[in-house]
Order: sequence, then C-alpha cells, then structure tokens
Amino acid sequence: MNKTKKTVLNLVTDVIPLIIISLLGIFKVKLFIQYLGNETMGLYNLFSNIMIYVSLVDGGIASAVLFSLYKPNANGDTKKLSELLSGALTVFSKIGMIVFGIAFIVSFFVIFFIKNCAFDYWYIVLTFLLFSLSNVIAYFFVPYQELLQVKEKKYIYNVIGQSGQIVLSILEIIMLITGFKFGYILLMHSLVKLVANLIVSYVCKKMYPEINLRNKNKDFSFKKYLNSLIFHKINGLISSNIDTIIISSMIGLASVAIYSAYSYIITMMKNILGKLSSSMTAIVGNSLVHNKERMYEIYMEFNSMLFYVAISICVPLIIAFDGFIDIFYEGAIKTDFLIALSFTLILFVFIVKQSTIMFVNAGGLYKETKHCAIVDTCINLTLSLTLVHLIGISGVLFATAIAVFVAEYTLKAIAVHKHIFQKSSRHYFMRNIKFFIIFILDLLLGIYLHNQFDINNLGKWFIYFISYTIINGSIVLIIFRIFGETKFIGRFKMLIGRKKI
Repeated sequence: MNKTKKTVLNLVTDVIPLIIISLLGIFKVKLFIQYLGNETMGLYNLFSNIMIYVSLVDGGIASAVLFSLYKPNANGDTKKLSELLSGALTVFSKIGMIVFGIAFIVSFFVIFFIKNCAFDYWYIVLTFLLFSLSNVIAYFFVPYQELLQVKEKKYIYNVIGQSGQIVLSILEIIMLITGFKFGYILLMHSLVKLVANLIVSYVCKKMYPEINLRNKNKDFSFKKYLNSLIFHKINGLISSNIDTIIISSMIGLASVAIYSAYSYIITMMKNILGKLSSSMTAIVGNSLVHNKERMYEIYMEFNSMLFYVAISICVPLIIAFDGFIDIFYEGAIKTDFLIALSFTLILFVFIVKQSTIMFVNAGGLYKETKHCAIVDTCINLTLSLTLVHLIGISGVLFATAIAVFVAEYTLKAIAVHKHIFQKSSRHYFMRNIKFFIIFILDLLLGIYLHNQFDINNLGKWFIYFISYTIINGSIVLIIFRIFGETKFIGRFKMLIGRKKI
C-alpha cells in the first residue's frame, strides 16, 4: 500500500467515526444538562481538566517513543523496534500506576477548585477516582498504538478505538435517559475502554508476531528527549486545559457549563481537523529520514490548504455559533458573542498552525522549540488571570488564542524553517498576511449579512449554516485561485489517483 493511500485510509478511519462520536456527543451534553444538571456537567469537565494535569507525569513520552521508532522502522530493524517498544511498555505500565496513585491523592483536594460547591465531599472523591480509572487504562496499551502508527497502519487502531468510543457514547446516552447515576456512567467508561484496548493489543500481536513487546532486552534511549518534551507537555496542558480550572475557581461550575457548551463544539472541530496532520505525521517522519527535498513544497501547499479550511469554516461558525446554542439548548445556556468569537479564534489558530506542528513532531524538534512552550505558558497564564476579571470567560479564551498565535504559529514556524528547511521564515509570514486579510474582510461581511436574517428553529439554522458555508467556501476558493494558492487541489487529485507524494 503506497504512502498516499495510507494517509487517506488513516484520515478516513479517523474522521468518519469521530464525526459520529462528536454528533452523539452534542446530544450527550444536552442530556447531561437535562438529566444531571449544569453543575454535574461542569463537574465532569472539571474532572477532565484536572486529570490531564495529573497525567503530566508521563512527560510527553509517547511523542519521544514514536520519534525513536522512525529510523529502525525505515531500516527494517525488527530487533531494535522490539527493544524500544518493550522498554516503552515497561515505562508506560509504571506511569499508569503512578498516575492513578497521584489521582488518588488529588481526589481529596478537587473540591477546593470549585467555588460554592453543591456536591458532597465524598461524592466528589469517589466520582473523580472512577473518572481517573477510565483514563489510566490507556497507559498500559500505548506501545501497541505507537507500533501501528509507525507502521503507517494507524487506521487499524482508529477502527477499533473509535468503534469503542461510539459504543461508549451510545451506552452513555442510554444510561442518561434511563436514569443511571453519574458514578455508574463513569464505571461503564472503564469497561468499554479496557475491552477496546485489549482488542488492539491482540490485533498487533497477530499482525506483527516478530515484534516482541515482552523482550528481555529493553531499550530506553527514547528518554533522552524527555528533558525537552516536558516543557511541551506542561505548555499543552496549560494552553488547552487551564481555562476550566480558572473559570471554576473564580466564577463557578455554572459558568463551566456555559464554557462546556461552546467548548464541546470547538473541541469536536479541532479533533476532526487535527486528524489531518496526525494521519500524515508518521509518513512525513519516515520520509524525512531519507528525503527532505520535496517536503518544503508540501509544507507550503498544506499551509495554503489549512488557511482555506480555517477561513471557510470559522467565518460561518462565528456568526452562527450563538444561534445554535440558543436553539439547541432551549435557552438553558446563556450565549455571548464574545465567547463565540474567542472560541472560534482559538479554532482558527489551531487549524493554521497544523502544518508547522506536523513538521515539528515529524522532525523531532522538541529541544529546538522548548522556548516556544515557555513563552506560550507565560503569556497564557498572565493574560488569563488578568482578563478573567475584566471580561470573564471571554478573557480567558482570548488569552489562550493570543498565546497560541505567538508561540505555536509564529515561533514554531521560525524553528521549522531554521532547523528542517534551512530557510528564512520571512517569505512564509509575508505570504500568510493576505490570508489573514481575507479572513478579516470575510468575517466583517459575514456579520453584516447575518444581521439581515432571523433564525428561530434548528431546521432553519442548519439550512442557513450549510448554505452559507458552501457559498462562503466557494467564494474564498475563487479568491485563493486568483492569488495562485490552490496547488493543494492538485495534491488531492494525486491522492485520488493513488500517486505517491
């Protein structure tokens, strides 16, 4: 199977199930609020964010393991792969036990992150431990996922893992409707995730019997990347997960529920679009081992495509976001245009930075981009703690958007140009200015046109949103073609024709 076919297969098996999971999730959020209340929904999201901080102990080691696998895989060195994956299995098993131990201790202090808590102390302790258990299970199976990814067969993991998530979402909806309590729902999460991961490990053993993850000779050389990766791990946690903790502790769980209603949709979009780069990372990593010649051309094509996607999606989303929240949640969630704008700006920056992030990960530029993580963390924390007092939830979100733009989009792009392409990044940034101008003008026009419509039911909203997105995307594509920025279309034709990258 050639590389482009693998890319498409990885992407399709990632995205289609994720869309199904995300659509189920939108209804799940509504049912959570309807049957368990805003406070429980806020508690669930707070647990998610706290648990992610607890997982800081892994130090981003999964990225280090994957990068260390590229060379022996490209060289067909099965012995080295077995030793590295065996070492990884040992490390991740220990990490899983340590993470749960830390979660056990943290469970007694979760209540202190909640302003005016309405729940019993021991209820919070127990439900947090159940939530932690469902998250810890995955650590014991990470090397199997890494093996499939470096073999460019991530689609196998996608089919099994995403199927498990679909089953989990359906069971969760059924349990909510039939009156199950929060704790039983969390216990179900653990059972479904355990079964899905056991299936993945079984498939890996059948497909690659020559690779022994129980090898007595264990290679831990991937640990040399951890000193640099820990900065990225900390930054990733703060960038993506500090918002809920700040809002919960300074405003309250009810505001977390408002944040969650918007966040779920944005997270859904980020997950779907993020699969585009994750599906290609291993392929780019393997290619960089032998050949860097055509990578810059692909990098720039990918950059143009991402700006096109970002503008085409984010402009309609900004102007239609509040309408959907109002209609779907039937007034249970208080809407705010600033929240919609700030959340969508985060999505916009997330999309346009993906070409750079893909090459940072594929090229193993963890040490070279360590300063980016530090800058991101400092900006995010400083602005979040300042702006939350001035404009509430929106302030925290604007802080995140600014931090990601400076550190992830700007500084990492400079690092990629310097260390991978050995080029100046000036051309890259100058070329992108026109994309930002198109985005701003398109948004202003969209806001003006939106004010001319009155949308008061979900059917009208979908017709309006889909129609506007298609029309907007078509117009933006024409503008991109005028500027000569549609070479990525040719790349898609190559994918359809199954030609090599």
